[in-house]
Amino acid sequence: MNFRNIAQPISYFAKLDFRYHYYRNLLKNLKLKQSDIKQLQKEKLENLLSYAYHNVSFYKNYFQKNNLLQPSISEIDRLKRLPIMTKQLMKNNLDGLKSMACKNFIKVTSGGSTGETAILYKSPYFLQMSRAAALRNFTIAGWWPHDRSVWIWGAPYEHQQLKDSFISRIGIYINNRILLNAFNYSPADFPLWAEKIKSFKPRVLYGYASIIAEFSKWCLKEELYFNSIKSVISTTEKLVDRDIIEKAFRCKVYDQYGSREILSIAIECKKGNLHISDDTVIVEEGDNGHLLVTALDSIHFPIIRYEIGDTGRKLDRTCPCGLPFSLLDLNIGRVTDNFIRSDRRSVSGSALSAYISTLNINFSEYQVIQKKIDELEIKYVPNDKTTNDDIEKIKKALLEYFVKADIKFIPVKNIPIEPSGKRLLFKCLIDKNENPTY
Repeated sequence: MNFRNIAQPISYFAKLDFRYHYYRNLLKNLKLKQSDIKQLQKEKLENLLSYAYHNVSFYKNYFQKNNLLQPSISEIDRLKRLPIMTKQLMKNNLDGLKSMACKNFIKVTSGGSTGETAILYKSPYFLQMSRAAALRNFTIAGWWPHDRSVWIWGAPYEHQQLKDSFISRIGIYINNRILLNAFNYSPADFPLWAEKIKSFKPRVLYGYASIIAEFSKWCLKEELYFNSIKSVISTTEKLVDRDIIEKAFRCKVYDQYGSREILSIAIECKKGNLHISDDTVIVEEGDNGHLLVTALDSIHFPIIRYEIGDTGRKLDRTCPCGLPFSLLDLNIGRVTDNFIRSDRRSVSGSALSAYISTLNINFSEYQVIQKKIDELEIKYVPNDKTTNDDIEKIKKALLEYFVKADIKFIPVKNIPIEPSGKRLLFKCLIDKNENPTY
């Protein structure tokens, strides 16, 4: 037996983290029939709504005010009569959405890829179940917990305290992975990335779609291949250049759909279809295809009919792969730009948005635009809590990576929607091939 098959569960169990126990239970669901999954989903929904009524003041008041307690109303109809939970509605009712029976919450902010950051709370149970669902879904893409993996990821240690950094490094070792820093990178780093991959011999490559694609093009140009890699899993951003990535790594690319709020919503199977994790979430189509997601294990801070900011549609057909989960056609995933510094290094938009989201900025919406090298423009929609401190926090964060940048803040009434249908958090308007001016 692989050493990490034992070490991983034990290391988490020692911290009272039961994700591997939940993972093993969720793994069994892959062998169920679709009818069994629907029944399980129904039972979990009944439990979620019942708990929300008895323990969460926001939903208790809504149930009573809208007469949703009639026994003649089915759970799925009751769900559809509940309000759509927007990011702003969630912010306005944070205390009312917390369970009175739970005291140990972890605050979570979304990556804010649309320029509007969500704030929510997760109980240890939901956080662990979310991680377990991610582990289970990765197995569909051929990634088992003990497999070696390389992450092209934006998690700079300089934004962590030393203690947290040490703990993170221990976790990286236990989980058999290496990190390639995609927060602040350039093609000049690619030879080192290639050297680390060849030395580590990972089975899985995981990370931001746009940067994986950029690295793939470099690998093809240099005629470099990595025989150990059997799966590439794209996340966070809209998957681009799939054919180039598959050619570079000589294996299938799997698209993984999730968010910081709900980690695992859907995963692509070996047949190329995106499967919804019906045993952990319910996905509905809202107006104009906007997806509404209910996290079935978010008991203590219910995430019900959450408008996640992406569009798509559910497909009424089965997949020959044999998975018991329904299918999703995701029209628009998260789209963001990477920025360019005067030294020609790139700053990942996805990683930067995750970093800024932790600063608790009091803007209703905002957008960062790079018009020239070292010239940034921030358009923001203020609210009644906005102060000059919010402007200074964003400015300080950006100056960590754009030392010489001239940063202008412009208050606006709204952030325009792009032709793609999304509000972009980051827009880089400079030609990435042109020479910088100093």
